[in-house]
Amino acid sequence: MRIPILSRFDPTSVAIILISLFALSACGGGGGSSPSANRPTVAPPSTPPAAPVESGPPYANFTAQDQDPDDFVSLVASAETEEYAGMGGLTLINASSAYARGATGEGVSVGVIDSGVYEEHYEFTAGSGDKISIAGSDYSDSTPRTDSAINHGTQVAAVIAANKNGDLGTGFKMHGVAYDADILTYEIPLGSSDGPYQPLDEDSVGFSDDNYFASRFTTMANQVDIVNMSFGFSGVVTSYSAPSVENAFSLLLDSLRQQNTPRSDRAIFVISTGNAWGDEDEFGVEVDATSPELFPGLPYLFPELQDHMLAVTAVDSSGEISFYANHCGVAAAFCLAAPGGGDANNDGNFDDDEVIWSAITPPEDAEEGRDYYGSAIGTSFAAPLVSGSLALLKQLFPTVGNHELVNRLLVSADKAGIYANSAIYGQGLLDLDAATRPVGGLNVATGASLDRGMQSAAQGNFTGGALGTSLAATLSGNHVALFDDLGFPFYQSATALVNSTATSALASGPALRHGSQQSINGTKISFGSAPDLWQQDARFNGNPNDRVQADYIALQFEDTQGVERFAGINANAGWFFGVYANSMVSPSSTDDDSSFAAPWLRFARQGWSSGGAIPLQGNRAKLRIGLFNGTGSWNKYQPVSEHQGNGAMVEYAFATSRSSLSIQTGLVREEETFLGTEIGSALGSIEQSKTLFTGINGHLQLSAQWQGVVAFYSGTTDSGLTNMGQLQLPDQITSSSWAMGFKSHSLWRDNDQLSLYLAQPLRIEGGRGQLQLATGRTLDRQVIYENIAFDLKPQGREQQLEINYHRPWKLAGRKAWLGAAAEYRHQPNHSALNSSQFEMRLTISMPADL
Repeated sequence: MRIPILSRFDPTSVAIILISLFALSACGGGGGSSPSANRPTVAPPSTPPAAPVESGPPYANFTAQDQDPDDFVSLVASAETEEYAGMGGLTLINASSAYARGATGEGVSVGVIDSGVYEEHYEFTAGSGDKISIAGSDYSDSTPRTDSAINHGTQVAAVIAANKNGDLGTGFKMHGVAYDADILTYEIPLGSSDGPYQPLDEDSVGFSDDNYFASRFTTMANQVDIVNMSFGFSGVVTSYSAPSVENAFSLLLDSLRQQNTPRSDRAIFVISTGNAWGDEDEFGVEVDATSPELFPGLPYLFPELQDHMLAVTAVDSSGEISFYANHCGVAAAFCLAAPGGGDANNDGNFDDDEVIWSAITPPEDAEEGRDYYGSAIGTSFAAPLVSGSLALLKQLFPTVGNHELVNRLLVSADKAGIYANSAIYGQGLLDLDAATRPVGGLNVATGASLDRGMQSAAQGNFTGGALGTSLAATLSGNHVALFDDLGFPFYQSATALVNSTATSALASGPALRHGSQQSINGTKISFGSAPDLWQQDARFNGNPNDRVQADYIALQFEDTQGVERFAGINANAGWFFGVYANSMVSPSSTDDDSSFAAPWLRFARQGWSSGGAIPLQGNRAKLRIGLFNGTGSWNKYQPVSEHQGNGAMVEYAFATSRSSLSIQTGLVREEETFLGTEIGSALGSIEQSKTLFTGINGHLQLSAQWQGVVAFYSGTTDSGLTNMGQLQLPDQITSSSWAMGFKSHSLWRDNDQLSLYLAQPLRIEGGRGQLQLATGRTLDRQVIYENIAFDLKPQGREQQLEINYHRPWKLAGRKAWLGAAAEYRHQPNHSALNSSQFEMRLTISMPADL
């Protein structure tokens, strides 16, 4: 095609010089170049020239994905600068989303087999430094290397990797798709594309011609992972047969097959489909350009090339197929579309925002300079957008095989709307937003290879329970690799594996509001309600801690012989034992309604409990036995699993007129959890954990007004971990809890109540585990793991301090209760990193009218 020159911009006069160059072709079409006349190739006619532009096209923002940081939208917007818009092709492929995710092309070298590159241009020497290297050159005295001769390759290279260098005072700004990448070029003289369309006659190809291309392809494939070729032979691929092409180009094909190179390391060849649409041959017959030309279509004839070759057709600024571009056709499986410019509004002109802008060489009759820019259209400039995009992926995913990078661009290409027509657009429009975020869901690797043992990321987490704090602290600073459906690694903090449901702040008011009634015959009924389920017609005696509702119910009956029977629905089984059984404390005494009960009983609280007691030693002692079954319960301090739990508890309790002491032991079984912790199946499998616990529980009457209350518990847990995956746990895990308190009655006035409680909730005290973290992958899709040993014991020790005071009061002539409470939590969730929390409450309550 006839390619126009964009002028050098003089920063003072901004003079524009337009000079037409000789015609070039891409893969047998306009917008690129064909090999020189010394090679057996022919180029098709040109397409119309485009005009210069002073600013790039408008652009749009893109929606942040779930896996992206909170500032993803602002990062995208910050990438969409005037320089970003300058080229005219980046907006349509959503390149700013890739930049927001850290892609720049840094560290990647892209091969360009083309006419050469004007390396002195600012776009190649400023910013990130000199970035052009030359692998070889075929210029000679008979075919001199002139500025005009290397212009096409300069344009192609700048589309790939022109620097992001801000305003250099040139009057024009643009950068390449992979602006931090380097270029390795092999210079081959390119010929004109003037004249009628003349397909290549493969029978005229000799050994020297075949060897010429084979040696250059091999030279580049040995040095870079991505090779761009915006030139080619005329002749649509469907006009040739595999045997005839094999006979003509056996060496060339072997160089492309790269059979002695592992599949993952084979260089990717990106080739423009050609610009033959609408061209005519020497007989005036229009070319059938519904498929690519020979070079880009080779994988159609030789399928073994498909996973490391890409054919690229062009779309205009509206996103529709460009009027000159060969369609994907029979190459649909390995073809995609990218911006190449065109007449988007069909007005017969090429407006400023309808072309691709790039660096060029100084025009022949212009002064020497490093700041010339030109505009052009053609599949020659669609291909380097794809090559640069591959460089971005290579930077982001350096341990992924090259054939997988090819597949990712094809799978992630936009296939909506018109792009569903694979005969035209192949696999769709290049989309760097989709290509740089996970394809499908994220998965946890559990096996040696990415090809088996993958499970959803949700199956690789720890949820709730007593383990979360210590594990989160150990994993802090580590990262885990999760893999999308294509096996590409995406890294996140390993602490994300721990879904801790424990609250980090004090909740206002008790989790349940409790009440109780006791009859003359010894029957005690206890009730509890959630704060938002108050029964407005409930009757109570005016004590601010007495409430009636149906969330739980506990019945306790003692006959005249001292024999007890008890049963509960959704009541902690520990409320029938120890200081709860003899009413030294009640669930309403502390904000955590079970501070003085064995903490493991929470794992079966939401269900039923039943049991009884028999008197011993003349009713001075009792032997209590209880059974319980249910799911885990939640409180505002330490949420636990809702899986099924069950067990039994035995207590020997004796009392005097001034004291009581209970010795307790019990067994708690948890289904599919241990200590309230649920693990994903990728980590292993828990059938049933068992905790054997012991404890003491009692009170002492210190004076007529003061009582002391205490409880200490210790447990040993067998985690029940089977089918160990990424997690290994010890055979025994020890844990503990304790609580103590003092309470008074009628201290300063009749019936006032003052209490002080100090408690430590359930905490793991001993045990070490090991977690196998996926930290990456190899080119052959093997998973890299790191084993991290961790102490189950958390770094901190949570302690809860409560001070409560209640006194009777008269309000508007009615009996009321005035209450004040203060709560302090030291190292919440047993984490030394968590800030202490403090809360104060004032309450006024009045009894309901009878």
